[in-house]
Amino acid sequence: MDVGANIGLFSLYAIQRWPGAEILAFEPIPETLEVLRRNIRMHGLGNVTVHPCALGAERDDDVAFTYYPVILGNSTRYPEEKKLQKAVLTPIEGASVVEEKHTGHQVRARIEQLSTFLSEGSRVDLVEVDVEGAEVDVLLGVDAGDWPKTDQVIMEVQDIDGRLDAIRDLLHDHGLESTAEISPLIPPEIRTYVLHAARP
Repeated sequence: MDVGANIGLFSLYAIQRWPGAEILAFEPIPETLEVLRRNIRMHGLGNVTVHPCALGAERDDDVAFTYYPVILGNSTRYPEEKKLQKAVLTPIEGASVVEEKHTGHQVRARIEQLSTFLSEGSRVDLVEVDVEGAEVDVLLGVDAGDWPKTDQVIMEVQDIDGRLDAIRDLLHDHGLESTAEISPLIPPEIRTYVLHAARP
């Protein structure tokens, strides 16, 4: 499962690495969704199924997201959480560049629960999550009976207000042991981690 699929780079990598994989890709932002679908067609990824929605704790047909045209991957349901990132990047990139990157507009999207897409007897080898602040929401959308179907989770987590420990505790409660490392591509002051969890 590719949650927050953006333009499809993870889905493309996964199919190249495991050609027989079946991937469910989730992307709520209309402009990004169009590029995702184009990339899937261009690369002939017939075993990637795209769902035009976000995943969250509860189903909702009309939720506001902020879309950043300059940095698509930063588009988010929680734009207020970009304050730390902007503060850290301003001395590095300059105020005007940071402001341009974080200038966006609102779009509306549907939210579904992850468990909606898990049929009886299904098995999930990996859930990849990159959802810019909505990581806990995604995990809360997994019903208790569906957790045993999930073997691994990998996600990007910005550690704001103890979020990293909260996620690790939640995963541990459902039988997945986790490790976390500072993201190698992001200034460490932004406190962004790559978390990997798996069943022992």
